[in-house]
Amino acid sequence: MNLNPLSLLLASVLVAPSLRAADAPAVRVATPTRGDVHRFVTQPGTIRPLQQATLYAKVPGYLKSIAVDKGDSVKAGAALAEIEVPEIVADLAKARADVAKAEADVAKARADAAKAVADVGKANAELARIRADIPRAKAELDLAALEQKRMTDAHKKAPDLVVQQQVDTAKARHDQAVAVHAAAQAAASAAQATVSAAQAAVNAATLGAEAQVAAVGAAKANVARYEIMLGFTHITAPFEGIVTTRHVDPGAFIPAATAGSTAQTAALVTLMDFRTVRVQMMLPETEAPLASPGQPVRVSVEGLPGRVFEGVVKRHSYALDEATRTMLVEAELTNPKLELRPGMYAIVRVGVEKHTNVMLVPSEALVMEKTAAFLFLLSDGKAKKTPVKIGFNDGARVEIVSGLAETAKVILVGKLVLTDGQAVNAQEAK
Repeated sequence: MNLNPLSLLLASVLVAPSLRAADAPAVRVATPTRGDVHRFVTQPGTIRPLQQATLYAKVPGYLKSIAVDKGDSVKAGAALAEIEVPEIVADLAKARADVAKAEADVAKARADAAKAVADVGKANAELARIRADIPRAKAELDLAALEQKRMTDAHKKAPDLVVQQQVDTAKARHDQAVAVHAAAQAAASAAQATVSAAQAAVNAATLGAEAQVAAVGAAKANVARYEIMLGFTHITAPFEGIVTTRHVDPGAFIPAATAGSTAQTAALVTLMDFRTVRVQMMLPETEAPLASPGQPVRVSVEGLPGRVFEGVVKRHSYALDEATRTMLVEAELTNPKLELRPGMYAIVRVGVEKHTNVMLVPSEALVMEKTAAFLFLLSDGKAKKTPVKIGFNDGARVEIVSGLAETAKVILVGKLVLTDGQAVNAQEAK
C-alpha cells in the first residue's frame, strides 16, 4: 500500500511519544526521611586478639612433653606442657623429711616442758612441807630460850636449889633448838632455790618447744616452696584460646624466664583468644578530641571482600603519640566463626560526629560534580537536576541541608547517567 508524505508525517508524530516512553530508563524513586546520621572518619587499622600470652617456664629443666601444636584450641586450665626437674623432686622429699624431724623434736620438747612443770610442782610441795616445819622449830626455840632464862635466873637466886648442871642442860636444849630452827630455814632456802631452778627449766623447755614449733613452720614453708616450684613444671592455659606459636620440642632445655634469659629460649607457646577481637586504629590529632566510647565503628578487611563488621568504640588512650600525633582508638567485635584473624589489615570507619533529626536521602541518589552536589527529582515523568547543599554522608544515607522539599520524589541514580529533563520510567524503591 502506498502512503503519501502527509500520512507518513502524521504516523511519525503519533508513534514518536510511545517510542520515547519505551526508551526511557527505569529508575527507582524514594521520598526523603528524617533521622540521625554520623560523620565517619576512615583510617587503616589492625585486628588484634582480645587476649594474648606467650607462656614461659618459671623453673629451669628439660621439656618432658608438650601436648599442643600450632592451631590447637584449648580450654582454660588445659595442660600444655611439662618440664622435668628431678632436683626439685628430691629437694621436696628432703623438705618433707625435715618437717617430720622437726615435728618429732616439737613432741620431745613439749614432753621435756611437761616434765619440768611436774618437777616445779614437786619442788613447791617440798618447799611447802619445809616451810611448815619452821614455825614448830621457832616455837621449840622460844620455849628452850625461856627455859634457859628461867634456869639461869633461878640458879642466881637459889644456887643450892638449882644446880649448874640444870642450867647447862637448859642451855644445851636452847642451842639445839637454835640449830634446828636454822636448819629449817636453810632447808627452806634450798627448797626455794630448787623451785626457781625447776621454773627456769620450765621456761627453757617452753622456749625450746617454741623454737621447735618455729622450726616446723620453717620446714613446712620450705615444703610449700618446693611444691609451688614443682607446680610450675606443669604449664597450663591461662584462658581459652588457640595456640598460634609453638617454640620448643620435647627434650629441649628450658631456662627459667628471668631478666637474664632471652624470651625466645624461655618461651614455650603463644596463646591467643580472638573469639572477640580488638580493632585498633590511630585517629589523627584533628579528630582525636571528638572520639568517645560508644561511637559506631564499621570495619572491612581485604581478606573478606564485601563484608562489613559493625561495632562501637570500646576505649581510647586519651593521650596522643608524640611521634605521629595520633591517638589509639579501640573497638571490640564478636568473632564467633573466627573469620577475623589477628594481624589482619583493616579499614576502620569511626562515627566521630552525629546530627539528629535531619533530612536524609539514600547515598545512591547523590550526584557529585567537583564540589557541587545534585539530586535528580521526578517531575512529570522526567528527571529534573536539582542542586542541593549536603551535610554528613555515612555511606548509606546523605544529609540534605537545603534545596530539597520533604515531599519530593528523589531518583536513585546509582550507576545510571541521566540528563536534566530526560524522560524516565519511575517505580517506588523498596
